[in-house]
Amino acid sequence: MAGQFPATQDGPSFMVEIAKTGITLRQLQILREVVRTGSERSAAKMLEITQPAVSQQIKQLETMLGVQLFLRDKGRLQPTSQTMMLFRDTDATFVQMERISRTVAALKGVESDTMSIATPHIFCLDLIPRALQRLRPHQPHMIVHIRSGDYHEMAEHILEGRADIALSRLPIDENIFDWVPLVTATNVCVFHAGHRFSREKIITPEEMKGEPLIDVDPQFNSQQMNENALRYMGIEPYLAIQVDVIGQEASFLAAGLGVTITNSFAASQLKAFSLEIRPYEPSSLYHYILFWQKGRRLPALTEAARDALVACANDG
Repeated sequence: MAGQFPATQDGPSFMVEIAKTGITLRQLQILREVVRTGSERSAAKMLEITQPAVSQQIKQLETMLGVQLFLRDKGRLQPTSQTMMLFRDTDATFVQMERISRTVAALKGVESDTMSIATPHIFCLDLIPRALQRLRPHQPHMIVHIRSGDYHEMAEHILEGRADIALSRLPIDENIFDWVPLVTATNVCVFHAGHRFSREKIITPEEMKGEPLIDVDPQFNSQQMNENALRYMGIEPYLAIQVDVIGQEASFLAAGLGVTITNSFAASQLKAFSLEIRPYEPSSLYHYILFWQKGRRLPALTEAARDALVACANDG
């Protein structure tokens, strides 16, 4: 599916020249799909045009720009660095145009069946699927785009128009975002079934001595806090495995390769794995929220998704 615009649209609006560059929106749309799919054939299929038409437009772009846009590698087209510079701005432009299209449709009373949710990966393990499962009977034709990333990137997804609603933690800038509370969480320790911690009711830093830790990259403030708390107690963390995506640690935990300190809401997403959870002290509070761009009227589908997410988060 090539966004909200008709795939075969070649009318004046798509053939318009961009800022006297000689380049048209249609050419940029074709470039975008070639980068996204990796081949002219796939791009042609997505746009419902012929492969020769795609090839012709790419060649015209290369002639106008005076640069080679793609290199061939084992049958796939690899974009050059110059192409990626153009693609980033092009993709952001089309994402914004698609968002405007949905907003205009909503103002006309025509609600969109497409929405985009930004969330750290871990919540795709349980919360997001359960919420969409609850929503599906009422929205049988809905189309959902998931945008992942860390908590900082959630705000970027909203501000740059890549997502309608996002899941994150407080604090956020209330001058540019509206939000609703989701759930409050506290620290827990997660480990594989049969670990010696299974006999404990509460896990403390003293008991972590010598334990291999499976942790998220130190860029995450909460993880730095947990590790610094251990150092404060005179215990140097043994960071056995580091991952760069929240939720990647689950399979390593289930394999018995270490333990992790996280929060109760994140840990609740790991139901599919053979893991145990215990409170960890000293603890901190984490306030999870759903947020969107301030003052924006959410489409009916997005509002329904927001309500389903809140309900599922509180159902556990």
